[in-house]
Amino acid sequence: MKSLIAVAFAIITLYFIVDTGSAIKCYECNSFFQSDCADWFDNKTHNLVDCGDDVKMCRKIVQEVYYNDDWNVRYIRQCARSGEVGGDEGRQCKDRTGTYRVKVRYCHCNNQEGCNGASNIKFPAILLAVPLVTSLGLYLSKYL
Repeated sequence: MKSLIAVAFAIITLYFIVDTGSAIKCYECNSFFQSDCADWFDNKTHNLVDCGDDVKMCRKIVQEVYYNDDWNVRYIRQCARSGEVGGDEGRQCKDRTGTYRVKVRYCHCNNQEGCNGASNIKFPAILLAVPLVTSLGLYLSKYL
């Protein structure tokens, strides 16, 4: 009976810990207005934005425009409702060249929160929560 209580406690706790939503969080900024949005991007200067339930990926756009005898580069990071995730988990981007000396690089990713920012490794908190909750449940079952 005690082990059944411990298992039930662990399942209920996990239910409240695990985020059941399917929304992804991305960085949203534009280097034209925010200079710290450009590369090298420091993800500590911007907060992640909850993109909503219908958004499944993030986007980074690098836009080069030839203007006044100079190439101007802008970086745009945003949530993306549509697009194609490039190879190597979004590290491979699509290049497009337009008229009037415009070059655009689109990068889409969906492999982790904030994947349109700097590349970093994030350890999922749930991997820590599972053994902690299980241990707590077993500990409490000894005293119930």
